[in-house]
Parts: sequence; structure tokens; C-alpha cells
Amino acid sequence: MIKLEKSVWGYIILVMLATYLVQILAIINGGQEYEYFQLFIAVSMFFPCIGAIIYLVKNKISLKYIDWKPRTFWYLLLSFLVPIIITLLGRLLFEKIGWGINNEYLISNNKVVDIDLPLLLGNEDQSISFFWSNFFISMIVINLINSVLAFGEEVGWRGFLQKKLLEQNSLLKSIIFLGLIWGFWHFPLILSGFNYPEYPILGAFILFPLNTIFISSFLALLTIKSKSVWPAVFAHGGINGVMSLLFEMDFGTHKLQANLGILGIWMIIGIISYIFLAKGYKNTNA
Repeated sequence: MIKLEKSVWGYIILVMLATYLVQILAIINGGQEYEYFQLFIAVSMFFPCIGAIIYLVKNKISLKYIDWKPRTFWYLLLSFLVPIIITLLGRLLFEKIGWGINNEYLISNNKVVDIDLPLLLGNEDQSISFFWSNFFISMIVINLINSVLAFGEEVGWRGFLQKKLLEQNSLLKSIIFLGLIWGFWHFPLILSGFNYPEYPILGAFILFPLNTIFISSFLALLTIKSKSVWPAVFAHGGINGVMSLLFEMDFGTHKLQANLGILGIWMIIGIISYIFLAKGYKNTNA
């Protein structure tokens, strides 16, 4: 049983309802074909942050309750590297086992050709070493751009709600519950086929919430160990931005296997994160 103050439950309910309203309005106006679809979704991503700030001000709690200061360089570095590494390893793995085809570039005669990626230093034919440098630099910038929107979610989820959960609940309960809240916060969008168009019900009820639980474990490691919300912001930005390249592979008839594979990758990362986080973690809550 999750323990929370009534006012925090109120925060969760209001943020969910406000977001559902915006998502449903976007869906009934045409979904992804609606000209203002991206704007609607971008605005809703700031609801967790806005709700958290309103809660803190209303209850006369200092805004310093959210750990704003960037503190530990290594966790910031980890927040940038993990989404990029997952994307690269996932693409290599899916190609190796025949689940996906890479249509974004081709390596031929020690050069990278036919590049169809948003690379800052150009996408003309280039050497392999230059391509990977170009790729990493470009992905870091994409992380930063997507982190602007991820900021709105992470201030509310990891910066505020995670801390509230940990005040009265165990580490494991807090991570799982927050992962579920975060997952089902996207519910109307996922059910409409946004992430899993071939199997929206499976995606909305099982695949997406499981992913967000394991990702929440990784983001909890970043925020709790660094004592800062920023690593989670940048990691979330990378997941939204860089990892889209993984989903853009041509999976053909292996779309479900690929999505289960991505879930498996996050499961491994989430479990490892929890083990590292739980070791020496002091929490007397049940």
C-alpha cells in the first residue's frame, strides 16, 4: 500500500486529469495528423512541473525542496551516454539477429555513405571515425534540445513526487509506483496508437508501463545519487530524442519482438540501477 499525504494524491489526480484532457483533445482533433498535435503534447509535458511548483507554494514549502543544483559530473555524463549507448547497441543487436534493418546509413569500403541522419557536421559520405564523432556530437545536442521538454516532466516526477514517495515508502515501492504513474500519464496517447500503432492495447496496459518502471529505476539512481534533478532531465531528453533512432529501424514483421527487446534492455538497466542504488541506501519505510 502506497502512503502519501492527501494533498500529494490531489497533485497526482489533477496532473493526470489535466494531461488526459489535453491528450484527448489532440486525439479527437486528428491525433498525429492534427496541425497542433506537437504543441498540445509539448504543453502537457510541463503539467507535472507546474503542479509541483503550485503545490510547494500553496503549502509554503521552499522551492529548494527540488534539488536544482547540478552537482556530480559523472552522473551528468551517464545521463547523456546511456541513451546513446542503448541506441547503438540496440541497432547492432537487432540487425545481428535479423529483427531490424538499418536504413539511415551504410558502411562500405571503410566509409559511411547514404547517410540519412540529422548530423550537425554534415551527412555527406565520410570516414568511419569522423562519422562516429559526428554522431556523438549530434546526439548530445539532440539530448539538450529534447531536455527542454523533459524538464517539465522531471521536475514533477523525480524532483518532487519521487521525494514525496520516499518520505513514507520504501525505495522499491516508490520506484514502481512512480513508474506506473509516469506510464499511465501517457495512457490516452499510447492507447490511440502513438508509440505502438500495431498493438495499442498491449502497449498502453503492459509494454509502456513496464518500460517506465525500469527507466524510473535508472532515473532514480541518477537523481538520488547525484542529489540533483538535472541528470534525470538530460537522460529523459536523450530517451525521447536519441532513442527515436532505434524505433526508426525497419522492423518489418518483427516489430513486437523489437519492442520486447527494448523492454528487455531497460529491464537489465533498471535492475542493475536498483542494485547499485539499494546498496547502502538508508530507508526505514515499509
